[in-house]
Amino acid sequence: MFVIHASGVAFLRERHPERQKGYNVTMPSLSADQVSSQEIADRLKKVREKMEQAGFSAYISFNPDNIYYLTNFANFVHERPFVLVVTASALTFIIPRLERAHVERHRVGDELTLVEYAEFPARAGTRWSDRLLDLLPAQGTVGIEGACPAYLSALVSNPTQILNVIDTVREIKSPHEIARIAWTSDVMTHALAMMLGAVKNGTLVAQAIGNVTPYFYQRCLAEAPNYNVMSTHAAGLIQPPAYTDDPHNFSCLTAPCEPGGPFLGLVAGKINGYGAEIERTFFLEHCPEDARRPFDTMMEMRHKAYAMLRPGAIGSEIDAACQEIARKAGYDVPLHRTGHSFGVTSHEAPFLAVGEDNVLQPGMVFSIEPGIYLKGIAGFRHSDTVLVTEAGYEILTRYPDERNDLTLS
Repeated sequence: MFVIHASGVAFLRERHPERQKGYNVTMPSLSADQVSSQEIADRLKKVREKMEQAGFSAYISFNPDNIYYLTNFANFVHERPFVLVVTASALTFIIPRLERAHVERHRVGDELTLVEYAEFPARAGTRWSDRLLDLLPAQGTVGIEGACPAYLSALVSNPTQILNVIDTVREIKSPHEIARIAWTSDVMTHALAMMLGAVKNGTLVAQAIGNVTPYFYQRCLAEAPNYNVMSTHAAGLIQPPAYTDDPHNFSCLTAPCEPGGPFLGLVAGKINGYGAEIERTFFLEHCPEDARRPFDTMMEMRHKAYAMLRPGAIGSEIDAACQEIARKAGYDVPLHRTGHSFGVTSHEAPFLAVGEDNVLQPGMVFSIEPGIYLKGIAGFRHSDTVLVTEAGYEILTRYPDERNDLTLS
């Protein structure tokens, strides 16, 4: 049986009414349903509109995430290439013969045509590159996404232009995608609550996180009839205090949980095709006195990000405002940006970063995760998955974030 931590799951909005400006009352619907043919057609229409604007006669996609977005096919891609070619009148998927049955089982969309090649490596005339050249128009500019390897670009004799067309379409999520991300967020929020509920004095990190992956599978098997393990890469992890100044170092599975903190609890990745994350800085039995000020500064940065989060806001300005709070408090410039986006991946554009002057639009989904890191001492960071709405924003990972709620007994 899975035990949910008593303080979690329900967002305690009634305790913080001053922070709910712009915060929608109704959560988006949750869904683990498979994408429909109409949804794929709508995405393809948007891609073709951007191709036309750019003057492309064809567009080549090599990125497995973009291929999944337009076909519903997910796979661990090794040396055998999968290449998607989009034109005004066709959507063609070049695949190894080995994978044809696999693709047929998962493909969605009325327009997709499969073209197979023999193997990799293969003899001239039967290679994937031969099939690609057969499909390209004799004239016109061919668009190529930035993730395409140089050896693919070198094959194309047409004029080429690197432009991330599909990635740009992915930035604004459809209602179907929002429901899928909301479902993933719900799974991850419950997993975090379960994980923190297992933290006691003396508990090993490995023991506290042990039920997270089984819980992912339990939810998928119960609620996602078309669950695809190939499109699931997620984990629940905990950092003891000595590791929290190093945000991506989770090499401490045998460390015991001891009173004090800060600890960092994280559940992140993608489940059944869509990404999300939730993170909480927490304490065990008590919060050390020297942890209070950096925690409070992190929370001030977090509140500032939410106060600015709305359609029309500029991503770089949100990040700059958070950095300024850290500087005024006497801390170094944060190690990382305020946020990144989610979709068919767990990290994607656009970003809340000083280097990107993107304009926020309804349907974008961001992490809000400004952090304070004191080298050799400790780090402090919460993260939530947040939808930009017409009215402001909606937090999809609802879990307590105040110090008192996150001081575990």
